[in-house]
Amino acid sequence: MDVSQALIDLEMELVSRSARASVERINELLAEGFEEFGGSGKVITKADLLKADGPLPVYELSDFSVQLLGERAALVKYRASTPSHSSYRSSIWVKCEKGWKMLHHQSTVLPSGV
Repeated sequence: MDVSQALIDLEMELVSRSARASVERINELLAEGFEEFGGSGKVITKADLLKADGPLPVYELSDFSVQLLGERAALVKYRASTPSHSSYRSSIWVKCEKGWKMLHHQSTVLPSGV
């Protein structure tokens, strides 16, 4: 499997109910120092996600692009949609000893109809 497809698969896994329900899997996929700039404007850390509780939205992901930033880093961009809104997403992944881990994530909510 090529790197681009592997990273797309990891992005898809991170929004799956099974991964979101597993603290162990989230811990494996997020790098130490992970931060997310959420669509709400909040900064979310790895610790925040590991203790998150409650219902999670179901996302449909599309329009992926992957840009390698070197041998051990990549930028993944895509669109995420729920029934109520859509957003552009970007993630920076770094290759660690145990595989790829997400270091940073950003969500920009789109105005209705875009």
